[in-house]
Amino acid sequence: MFLDIDGNRVFALSFGKGPRTILAHSGWVGNFEDWIATLAPLSESWRTVVYDHRGTGETSVPVEKISHEAMVDDVFAVMDALKIERCILAGFSRGVMTVMRAVLRDPGRFDGLILMNGTGEVVVPGTVPAPRTAPSRWPGETHRDRLRWFIERCTPEPDSDHIRRWGVNILSRATPEAAERIMTMQWERPVDWATELPRWRLPTLLLHGEKDFACTLDTQRYIQSLIPDSKLVVFEGAGHIPAMARPDEVAAAINEYFTAST
Repeated sequence: MFLDIDGNRVFALSFGKGPRTILAHSGWVGNFEDWIATLAPLSESWRTVVYDHRGTGETSVPVEKISHEAMVDDVFAVMDALKIERCILAGFSRGVMTVMRAVLRDPGRFDGLILMNGTGEVVVPGTVPAPRTAPSRWPGETHRDRLRWFIERCTPEPDSDHIRRWGVNILSRATPEAAERIMTMQWERPVDWATELPRWRLPTLLLHGEKDFACTLDTQRYIQSLIPDSKLVVFEGAGHIPAMARPDEVAAAINEYFTAST
């Protein structure tokens, strides 16, 4: 379905009829397909909702209308359009920043939080965050070549050629301009997460691929230490996209955590 949001047509899917709702936000220029293999088994007992955020998949918007703040606005606009009063909010990779900011803005709309293979804006004390490189500067002669290089780094798992092909196809549905914008744009206002996160009282599940190249296990452990009663699940041998490569394990971890926390 397409939702009318801020003058844009936002593509969204809602399936399953369980008593709880999970709303999933994708990473970088991924789209609903980042989550769909994991949401399919979850839909047996949840209402599962996912959408293509600005500039990705079928949600085509002018590049100048893509900003971090607009993406946070869209989380609530999607919830309102689909009559979701409260939900478990899930973010993947760069989408972790969006969902953390959404919780910061209005924690009363959320019953729980899932942070998968993303560190948001959190930096371990004493470390320097890796510089953010524009996709146009990655190895490869064409944009698709550069996406293939990125996906290969995301998938250290053996026998993953089918996942790599799928990943490149997903990312290729966004324009190079949107990919550049989303990777390099900055927040208007910083947040002191080391002070903010210990105040949260929201069941939080952190999911991490052991061999993720993009964010370290040390950072995940640091985030877990900041959020009261949070849980970290590490998928041994997994890379950056476990929801695509290991969907049944990810779904099982989500079900187990939120069944125990209710």
